[in-house]
Amino acid sequence: MEKVLVTGVCGGIGKCTAEKLLAGGSAVIGADIEISESIRETAEKYPGKLFLYQTDLTDTDGLAEFVKRIVSVHGPVSGFVHCAGFDKMMPLHLSKARDIEALWKIHALVPMLITAALSKKNNHTENAAVVLITSQSAHEGAMGHSAYAAAKGAVEGFLAPAAAELMEKNIRINEVCLAPVKTPMSESWTNKLTDEGRKRLAESYPLGLGEPEDAAELICFLLSSESRWINGQIITADGGHSVRKV
Repeated sequence: MEKVLVTGVCGGIGKCTAEKLLAGGSAVIGADIEISESIRETAEKYPGKLFLYQTDLTDTDGLAEFVKRIVSVHGPVSGFVHCAGFDKMMPLHLSKARDIEALWKIHALVPMLITAALSKKNNHTENAAVVLITSQSAHEGAMGHSAYAAAKGAVEGFLAPAAAELMEKNIRINEVCLAPVKTPMSESWTNKLTDEGRKRLAESYPLGLGEPEDAAELICFLLSSESRWINGQIITADGGHSVRKV
């Protein structure tokens, strides 16, 4: 049975990805800073297949030990998807070092370190796959999202050299670049928009804003053997935003 590590398993995309993997027959090792009642209910539906770990991933000194612990309990991991994260909308002149560092840590440093730990001998299966999440924010002027976009830009810069190195260990790594998906994280800033701002945002996505299921479908494809010929790529899903009429 394949075993996939999903961080941010209680969030919108993480939970949906975990449920899709479970329905497909995989086991899921889910990690989050708090374990919600909702994900516990999911675990009850899939006894012996969803294993939940409450952990603070931003304690980066403990990440290698965390990976070692889950491998010792569950065996080598066949997949990893990093869904943990948050966004904090803030204009540049109000940006503080601690906020920028927090965004950088969870969105860039944490997935890099977990990927590095999983790449060690005996921590991963043959033909393992890693999927990281980047954002449309890193490619266009999303005001108020500079620090978040910079962290996602770092994740994109990590991809090509990591893919070249991991390929020698039979690990593929790809990324999904997403437009806004309807999750509590995106609502943390869309709710701050005016009615007119929300209207303009919706109109700029001809196929609508994404649902967690849209992201999960793409993530699970890249984790699966169906994508075995894809490595080191950024796959964009943006609701038609980049090709819309303006």
